Amino acid sequence: MWQTLARRSAHALACAAAAVTLAAQAQGNAPFVVGQLVERGGAQADYARDFMAGAKVAFDAANQGGGIKGRRISLVRREAAQNEAVPQAVDMIERDRVEVLFGVSERLLPALAASPEITRRNVPLLAPLSGATSASDNVLFIRPDYDHEIIAAHNRLRQFGMRRIALVTASGFDPQLGARLRSALAGTAPAKGEAAEVLDLYTLTGEPGELAARIAPTKPTAVIVAGDTLTYAGVGRALAQQGWYGFLVGLSSVNPLVAREILGSGYSGGMLLAQTVPNAASGNTKVAREHMARMKQFLDEPPSAATLSGYIAATYLIQAMNAAGGKVAGAELRRALQARVDVGGFTLDFTRGNRGSEFVDLNYIQGVGN
Repeated sequence: MWQTLARRSAHALACAAAAVTLAAQAQGNAPFVVGQLVERGGAQADYARDFMAGAKVAFDAANQGGGIKGRRISLVRREAAQNEAVPQAVDMIERDRVEVLFGVSERLLPALAASPEITRRNVPLLAPLSGATSASDNVLFIRPDYDHEIIAAHNRLRQFGMRRIALVTASGFDPQLGARLRSALAGTAPAKGEAAEVLDLYTLTGEPGELAARIAPTKPTAVIVAGDTLTYAGVGRALAQQGWYGFLVGLSSVNPLVAREILGSGYSGGMLLAQTVPNAASGNTKVAREHMARMKQFLDEPPSAATLSGYIAATYLIQAMNAAGGKVAGAELRRALQARVDVGGFTLDFTRGNRGSEFVDLNYIQGVGN
């Protein structure tokens, strides 16, 4: 008899638990599912991992405090080849109930942004790991595009007094970049007593050695490389072999560890990389200090520009969702993300377009030979 009572009690408890779960979901307390889709074996693998590590500590802190209006934040992460991106994303949305695609890889973005299947489901793509341009209204970048990044870096070099600068654009990167940069500078005259500025434009179409042999004799103070990590390091190494040791300037997407390894111990020039978030280790902003504390609390790993980028994007998502009441989804979620939020001394503003920030700074990277 006691076995029968036990079974009845267990059944009653199971029914009660199911009722509580259904009631919680009905009240909007179902988990808020965030999905990251990254390219399998892609060049951004390390950056994507660090980006999500920074985001996760923000989500962990939010969950510790009760989530988003009582909704716990759940993470789903998948890897996919480029031709698998859209079906994998749709499966994440349908099977895993992903409500926002977060931190997707750059090479997967074009297909995802153009997909009518994703657009029809009103799933926003927040903080893709890309400085490319996209006119899609469901893509929200937390960083400026590469064009703005390079122009801002160039202007900072001019502030440093560098008057001869070369721009090397990788083949296929953006053939009009140099022309736009020249156009942006056309109305800027040198200050009284300053030497006229010289901007030399080059396109890398083959091995960097031949190009370096043309650049080095002109003795530019800085060479900006518009390309990936391999292009950046390859050009720098070739320039060093020609006896050039000025400032090598790269995009924020350049991996400094890999670049230094390729440059080798014989490279003694300066390495400057653009960054699109505040200095992660300086603690000069509230969000950077919070990020450092959360990384130590939940992960015990050092902060970086990539982890801070993820933390900023996650904090924006949490605050925008909280401001909207936490229960929005679909089209309402997309509208909720088109907001202006101060995440701690750093503001993301999506009220005027799909670029939340135009912040660019230059970060000096200690070289191998130093």
